[in-house]
Amino acid sequence: MRVDLLQPAGVTPRIAANGDRAFDDLGMESLYSAMSAGDPIVLEAVRAIVPATLIDPEVIRYRQAVLTDCLAHPAVVRELYAIAVEPTGIRRWPLAPGRQSGGKMLLSLQPFTDLLSCLRRLRALCERNASVFGSAGLTGLVAAVSERFDDAYLDTVESHLAALYFENGVHLTAGLGVGNKIADIVLHEPVRPRRTRFGIGRRADRAFRPIEDPEAAANPAMNPIKQLQDRALAEVAEIVAYAADHVHDFFQRLRTELAFYIGCLALHDRIDAAGLPTCMPVVHDAGRPRLRCAGLRNLALCLSSGRAVVGNDVRADDRTLIVVTGANNGGKSTFLRGLGTAQLMMQSGMFVLADAFEADVRDGVFTHFVTDEDRTMTHGKLVDELARISAIVDRISPDSLLLCNESFASTSERDATRIATPLVAALTESGVKLVFVTHLYEFARARHAAAHSTDLFLRADPLPTGARTFHLNPAPPQPGSHATEIFHRVFDSDAR
Repeated sequence: MRVDLLQPAGVTPRIAANGDRAFDDLGMESLYSAMSAGDPIVLEAVRAIVPATLIDPEVIRYRQAVLTDCLAHPAVVRELYAIAVEPTGIRRWPLAPGRQSGGKMLLSLQPFTDLLSCLRRLRALCERNASVFGSAGLTGLVAAVSERFDDAYLDTVESHLAALYFENGVHLTAGLGVGNKIADIVLHEPVRPRRTRFGIGRRADRAFRPIEDPEAAANPAMNPIKQLQDRALAEVAEIVAYAADHVHDFFQRLRTELAFYIGCLALHDRIDAAGLPTCMPVVHDAGRPRLRCAGLRNLALCLSSGRAVVGNDVRADDRTLIVVTGANNGGKSTFLRGLGTAQLMMQSGMFVLADAFEADVRDGVFTHFVTDEDRTMTHGKLVDELARISAIVDRISPDSLLLCNESFASTSERDATRIATPLVAALTESGVKLVFVTHLYEFARARHAAAHSTDLFLRADPLPTGARTFHLNPAPPQPGSHATEIFHRVFDSDAR
């Protein structure tokens, strides 16, 4: 049975082709850690599901609806998860290919019985909470479990499993075929001993019990009766093993998909405890650049810092290039990481860390961030930067998002401008949405003077005292890298 908590039934989600370094550059490992809260099952699930960001807005909205249900009823969802995790502890013996059918079946019966107990608890929980959910994903799961695993069905399965222990012997018939070979083997319903009113059993007609030979018992190949019984049980043993695997796989899928939402609940609890806002983002179809946010914060910084983190407001609908300039340590890179993280979380079907957020879907998120010097000393930083941007250009599509943090700062401003100007123009003209954090004043000034209607310029300005506000405001670039202000702040404090 399908679970369908991550996407609608029958839908194969389309996955974005994100950059290889995007999740590391944006500090997403801190997100995984916060979501897992020490649960290795949740950690494994979120590391697999979150990076597989979705392209189809309808699937994203489907997942958002399930998450909204989970946030409204966390206790029920956590109980569902606990039941789904329980089969993980049920010991299932490995079934070797050469094992006899009877032994194979016996090794499957007890785990199967334990799995049925889990199914009963799951069905009871679903029936108790049949009316609390509103999302298609959770209402569909509750309805399917309640319908398929009712008491009559589970009772019947349990009675069949109990009979398969063959406590009163195996009842089978067989005939002789060509060359006096055994043929037409039929396994019958297990014998149920008939008893008189005095409790004395009577044997069924035309039945016999073979004499046990210790030597033959030790070597089944020497025991034709055991061989006959093994052939009779072969198909049933396969069915029992397959059914046990099928139920176990269902619980594994349920556990994995619920683990993603359990991770979202853990993250939401931590953010809520810190007094920070979250919102369910508005998802726009691809084709038109959309970006509006209020109070957008960098999740990684909020998780690692004990201080209040400043949020930023941006209105960038129909803008394919956002150039961010301004003071050092003014919050430019923090904003960039916050924006990239919010885009990825939105396309994973999650809430984001903001008062409000809406954006169009992008078929890939790529990053080009400053890196350390090549420790192998095989090439310089500029060569490394150019190699990385070349690899991105080879993979990026017109509907992607590219986040650049101080790109080409390893060379002179003149050379960097000569590299950045045609590159930025080519990317934005093709449809790529580009957010460019830079200290390259000549590049920013020339681009601003060109007055492209699809450009937005943001600037991080300090207060007159030099204190950082960490707010970005729409403003043209201005000369100066604020290095003089930093120089006086450091050396004046040393002098004191």
